[in-house]
Amino acid sequence: MKLYLTNISLNLPPWATITSRTPDLIELEINDNHPDYQSLLNGLASEIQPGVVGVKSADLCLALVDRCGDVSSVSATNVFV
Repeated sequence: MKLYLTNISLNLPPWATITSRTPDLIELEINDNHPDYQSLLNGLASEIQPGVVGVKSADLCLALVDRCGDVSSVSATNVFV
């Protein structure tokens, strides 16, 4: 998975790697198989509808930006997965 930010944290989690950088945009590769990332997903999981457990895309986006960059970098109001 890719994540695009305008500002990046000095301490990236072990599941995030910078793959490219321009003056205006930083591209991160997210290793979604990393145990720490899976732990993040498990912590965000909730019952989306009766009998269906998952992670809301807006919650995931906010958590990713919170751990990888400046929270003001990405708006999670219009998220498409």
